[in-house]
Amino acid sequence: MTRLDGAHVLITGGSQGIGWAFARKAAASGSRVSLVARDATRLRSAAQAIGAHWRAADVTDTAALHAAIDRLEEDAGPCDILVCCAGFALPGRFLANPLDELDRQWEVNVRGAAAAAHRVLPGMVSRGRGHVVFTSSTAGVIGVVGYSGYAATKFAVRGFADSLRYEVEPAGVRVTVLFPPDTDTPGFAAENLRKPPETAAVSGGITPVSPEKVADALSRGIRRNAYTVTADAGTRALLRFGGALEPVLRRGFRRTIAKATDANG
Repeated sequence: MTRLDGAHVLITGGSQGIGWAFARKAAASGSRVSLVARDATRLRSAAQAIGAHWRAADVTDTAALHAAIDRLEEDAGPCDILVCCAGFALPGRFLANPLDELDRQWEVNVRGAAAAAHRVLPGMVSRGRGHVVFTSSTAGVIGVVGYSGYAATKFAVRGFADSLRYEVEPAGVRVTVLFPPDTDTPGFAAENLRKPPETAAVSGGITPVSPEKVADALSRGIRRNAYTVTADAGTRALLRFGGALEPVLRRGFRRTIAKATDANG
């Protein structure tokens, strides 16, 4: 089992949403917590609330991110558990969105996580222990209309972790992939402001889970060294039976999309 008590837990995207919920959970479990995020004002407030260390950095600025991680390891000791929560979505139909929006999501969601892992993994491997968590999504299990750019990054996170685990687990380093469903976070609220009608219709009627529920599931998963962690039965079923369920889901999606398209002209 991976222990949270006494561990140095470093969280990117730790000032709000799932990252902040898990930071509170880790601190309550006796972890030394370090937070990294872009907004220094919000980050300082979050860190002070739980007695965490913090350094402001944008995960797309690799030099700044690595410098922040180095300083946090100097302050709180070697990173035992890295949780990569920095990420965002820009919903919209692929042909309607500027191509650079795909690049921006890729830089944060995929490369930002890889850059954080690249900094802490050498130390973990040399010590023969450690745990790295990457955040995918239900959209990293099945494609959804309006999430072509976002889903591409979350499928990539899953593929990256699938490969990386075979490189580092023989050295004693664990890898976990978190697959949150729609979660009631500031990022999700921002997504809703720009969702096409078809995208809104697909998730309509589904109540987002709380970030605390996702954090609780992640805490249990880390302790159990689980490779995949979910916080809802739907995503769990997709991971387990995705191939069999996909034709049924595809037919349902098409009916929902067709109704939304007709309703909006």
